[in-house]
Amino acid sequence: MTSARWIGSGAVAFLVLWLLFLAGGQSSFFRDPGTFWHVATGERILADGFIRTDPYTFTFGGTWWVPYQWLGEVAMALAHRAGGFDTLLLGAVTLVAGVFAWLAVRLLRTGLHPVAVGAVVFFALAASSSHFHVRPHLFTIACMAVTAAVLMDIDAGRAPLRHLAWLVPLFVVWTNVHGGVLGGMATVGLTATGWAIGRGLGFHTPLRTGTDAAWVLGVAVACGLTAFVNPYGLDLIRTWHVIMGEPVLKQIIQEHSPLDPSEPYAWPVLGFAAVYLFLLAGVPGRNLRVSWLLPLVWLALTFSRVRHAPLFAVVGLVGVAAVWPHTRWAKWLERNRPDFYQPPPAPPQTPLWANLWLPALAVAIAFALQVARVPVPVIGAGWARHDPRHWPIELLDVLKEHEPRSPVGNHLFNDYIDGGFMIYHAPGYKVFVDDRCEVFGGEWLLKFVRASSEDTAAAIAGWEAAYGRFDFALTRAGTGFDDYFRQSAAWELVKRTDTAAFYRRK
Repeated sequence: MTSARWIGSGAVAFLVLWLLFLAGGQSSFFRDPGTFWHVATGERILADGFIRTDPYTFTFGGTWWVPYQWLGEVAMALAHRAGGFDTLLLGAVTLVAGVFAWLAVRLLRTGLHPVAVGAVVFFALAASSSHFHVRPHLFTIACMAVTAAVLMDIDAGRAPLRHLAWLVPLFVVWTNVHGGVLGGMATVGLTATGWAIGRGLGFHTPLRTGTDAAWVLGVAVACGLTAFVNPYGLDLIRTWHVIMGEPVLKQIIQEHSPLDPSEPYAWPVLGFAAVYLFLLAGVPGRNLRVSWLLPLVWLALTFSRVRHAPLFAVVGLVGVAAVWPHTRWAKWLERNRPDFYQPPPAPPQTPLWANLWLPALAVAIAFALQVARVPVPVIGAGWARHDPRHWPIELLDVLKEHEPRSPVGNHLFNDYIDGGFMIYHAPGYKVFVDDRCEVFGGEWLLKFVRASSEDTAAAIAGWEAAYGRFDFALTRAGTGFDDYFRQSAAWELVKRTDTAAFYRRK
């Protein structure tokens, strides 16, 4: 038996990506403040049951809030219990590496040269990498890739129409992990509509009979109804509406803002888009499939909100694998450069286990090392870290020293980015603000952002009148808030670092 049969190309791709992400993501996967409060929320749900009011702030504490990502947060809390932030990193990296390794295998199976496959996957990874954080959003990336693959496989005749039903249980889980399921529902709905219209116009679609059309419609409706299969009922859907219907977020949160082509983060997105559009242009018009146009939808959405970039990337990778064999460019290479592209006479028959056993073993070893608290570089305990240039790690000693032990005197004024950090590391404080935008609302957050540089003193006086006086303050270096507390006679500096400063009232 050959080594290729023992170890599949998917296993090799996974291990390469997995090790690269573990090494390079040591601190970069922990740059989102949501990581901290997601873990804290998961622990609260495990301890007290489902939450329906804000437990973290003194500004909106006790007001309506439901953790719409509750299942992802419970999973994060359990991973954290097992091995701390190392296991959180392991889980995130395993998910991302698994998705992109699987998509790379789909490309390799077309017969395209591994160098070309590597280049295309690199573009997609570069387009997505700024959104690789330890948070439930990663599950949406994986589910969107699966959804696109199911739809395109059915469209190409590689899978029967009945396989569409597998999306329903997937969407039930997805609904409770992350609100990105709305994108999945829209993707299924658009494809089903496109199939019906395309059939009427004489294009190839998987719909052959009225029964087929009824089946697809029923599955699409069932996918939409999964939104109601959650412990919060309509409140969860209400939260989605609050977040997606808030236009102000585009002004104050980068990942909700439109794609800016002049910024370096946008260049890989545009590069990958150019690759996909070039391939699509090489398909004869009558050979087009409806599902092959899905990446165009997600590209348009990416221009609207940059947080959609990884969804465009994974849907685009599925699309590249589906489109490539049908392009003029593939036919030309097959004739002139068979060393670079040669479609296989039959799909490769590598056993599934050959792609799974080695990745599973590697992940199991890493998990065991982390649970046993064995310090091994990259895969063991003690590898994950929080960058002190991004987080106020060097203030943790004084933050813990002054942490309130009662509900009195615990009001902490803080910058937007540090709310989640404090919720996790020093829960004795009640924070002023964090990044749960559905709690505060866009207009409130916009005023907060502006107050950092405009009329800071007046804004703070107004907030203290509305919410009670502040007992402590954690401010970012170089901000208007930091200038205010540094200059105020009513406050004294406890400790300052290059990243932030901690104050207490005299």
